[in-house]
Amino acid sequence: MRQRHSRLCLLLLFALGLAGCSEAGRTHEFDVAESPSGQHRLIALVIEPWFPQGPHEVVLVLENLPAGDRQELLRTVLAYDGVPFTRRNIGLRWTSPRSAVVCLSATDRPDKGVRITVPETGPVLATLKEGC
Repeated sequence: MRQRHSRLCLLLLFALGLAGCSEAGRTHEFDVAESPSGQHRLIALVIEPWFPQGPHEVVLVLENLPAGDRQELLRTVLAYDGVPFTRRNIGLRWTSPRSAVVCLSATDRPDKGVRITVPETGPVLATLKEGC
């Protein structure tokens, strides 16, 4: 009986540990930019690492308005130096009703830029490149 109780406790502890490491619990909305046409919202999510000072992931999501359906466009790593990210590190900007630019800038690392194009029909294009 005691061995059975120990196994149950161990299994419960494992399940709680696994739940604590889930991505949903480590994700927060960093910034949102609505398109000039009001048809789309570009959302930057930051996923914190499992351990301190580790690289963070940045996820770019496009939300179609007013339906509210979301599409993940891109996921990339952004180095973290211990200072909280600001809009200087992750900058969202619509350049036209159907085009946006995202600048990802970590301290002491090369900048990364994302060009996003939302065509009238067809898939959304998100291209990651060096530099903003």
